[in-house]
Amino acid sequence: MGYTRSQMKRAFNVIGVAVGAGLVMGACIDLEPLPPEDDAGGGSSASEGGSGPGSGSADETADGGCVGACGGEHALSGELMLLVNGRLSNADALYQSNRPLDVPGTFEGPSLYLYDPARTCDDGGSACRLATLGHLRLDERLGQVSVDDGSLAKLTLRELAWSPTQGLYAVTYDVQNDEWGVARLDVPSLRQTDQEIGVERFVILPGDATSPATDPCYWQEGVSGLEFWGDALYLGVRGLGGSGIPTNGAVFRVDLSVLAQGHCVYDNDVSQDPDYYACDVLCLPWAEFPPQLGIAGDLAPSADDDALLGVVRAESAAIMPLDEQAIYRMEAPDGPGPSEPVPTGTFASGIALGIDIEGLVRVGGRLYGIDVLGKVYAFDEDAQSVVEHDDLGPSFPDYELALRVRGATRVVVEGD
Repeated sequence: MGYTRSQMKRAFNVIGVAVGAGLVMGACIDLEPLPPEDDAGGGSSASEGGSGPGSGSADETADGGCVGACGGEHALSGELMLLVNGRLSNADALYQSNRPLDVPGTFEGPSLYLYDPARTCDDGGSACRLATLGHLRLDERLGQVSVDDGSLAKLTLRELAWSPTQGLYAVTYDVQNDEWGVARLDVPSLRQTDQEIGVERFVILPGDATSPATDPCYWQEGVSGLEFWGDALYLGVRGLGGSGIPTNGAVFRVDLSVLAQGHCVYDNDVSQDPDYYACDVLCLPWAEFPPQLGIAGDLAPSADDDALLGVVRAESAAIMPLDEQAIYRMEAPDGPGPSEPVPTGTFASGIALGIDIEGLVRVGGRLYGIDVLGKVYAFDEDAQSVVEHDDLGPSFPDYELALRVRGATRVVVEGD
């Protein structure tokens, strides 16, 4: 990442940053799946008692949007995959920015979808397996400075992680200011469709790339992978290097106690934004790969829930074929340093560069992956094989241009 903050409103003098100083506590979407046909195998995404989008209980906002459950109930329940389309939402801007709302500086952001890989549709397709959960509403809740500087037009999500006790989290990327963040997402109901989802973001603290005190996630070019293991949150990086940081991929434990402190304002931040920066280092080393090897996709718990698994890719053909993505196992460190990931022997071949398996989810005990364009893979961990399970891409209009799955997680949705 280039150090573009020196040219932005959030220009930050990174020399001598004092961690914790100045603490302050603090419409329709473009990419709907195509409407499924009613069938006995699951029906439409709206419940029989609703009338589709607009039938839920919600409060209308000044710009015609709504807060809360804006659609009807969907028909999915049990263990499901929750995935995010991280492509920016404005078709008129060729999906290079979010869709503006009526209030200047506010936007409709990326969309979230529920998917049941085990559901059978009568027509043999996958439409009944998919439901639109909602889209992000990017507004003053992310800070007035972010509204005023226009940066919400380029804010997107890269990963998701859900815990029944901790809730739903995501990795954010602010394209304009070139900064990663960890966010809590506020979903009014996992039972409803077409909701507006709130965001509380904590941007990773800047620092000199050569300083050991700098958050190791700050200068990463490829943040990929987010997962809860128990009540702890873990974040994976690809290991592309750059700006003085090593080329080792890694998994970090996210210090949730820092998020509990709220946001901090620093004397050397010219924006003085009270709703932006985290109050301390968020990423704590947990597992580390050799150079040019790292998390290219996502993280998920092992079958026995005694380790984390990750989708790994190499940056050099001398390490492993460049069209191959392998499942590695990462155990908790047994000493002061990070643990060393080991291959499980399960891998997928023929994965084109740029079409990575971005989501890894264990649903019903089985491991599934989903790539950037919505192709779903099923992993047989005993046979160490991978097969194509489904293809969600055609359920999205213009999916080759407008769909970029950037992460997935397991959620549990209570039934009737």
